[in-house]
Amino acid sequence: MAEMIGLRGETRLSQIGFTKIMVSMGHQPSGALELFNYPMFLWDLIPQDRNGKDRPDHVDLAALEVYRDRERKVARYNEFRRGLMLIPITKWEDLTTDAEAIKTLREVYGDNVEDLDLLVGLMAEKKIPGFAISETAFLIFTVMATRRLEADRFFTSYFNEETYTKKGLEWVNTTESMKDVLQRHYPEMFKYMDELKQ
Repeated sequence: MAEMIGLRGETRLSQIGFTKIMVSMGHQPSGALELFNYPMFLWDLIPQDRNGKDRPDHVDLAALEVYRDRERKVARYNEFRRGLMLIPITKWEDLTTDAEAIKTLREVYGDNVEDLDLLVGLMAEKKIPGFAISETAFLIFTVMATRRLEADRFFTSYFNEETYTKKGLEWVNTTESMKDVLQRHYPEMFKYMDELKQ
């Protein structure tokens, strides 16, 4: 993955081609949003300057994400849950049953669950049975998804032919999945996938 970043990555992607990239992305499972699942190459990311030259200052993106949240005064995990009217945790075992995670959380935060960073807490939190995300993340997703739709003028006052065109509205009203979008705009992807099946 590291060779797919920056100007080298752009060059490599253009060599591979959009169709093959999209097909391979469609066949790769996404990484689960949980502790101990951060891509290793992002722990020692080599940034490039605008000319594509490697910079000497490597970046631990995982640490940087937590640092940014702290600098921006993002609420800690329990404070965030209280703001959502959810019950805060009082011990690590309330958060997860994973013994390795509990051990690591204690090493980093001691027994003070109030210090738990939001991002870390969301990754450690038990998942809802049958779901890929936790209770806290699910609540944010359901609340924010609705608000984003209600606040977006393109789903409300601008949802008309004048904005989308007749063809555009037809697409909006007949599209059932991402597959439909890709098939409409990149039919060569599906020819390529059919060839792979043979």
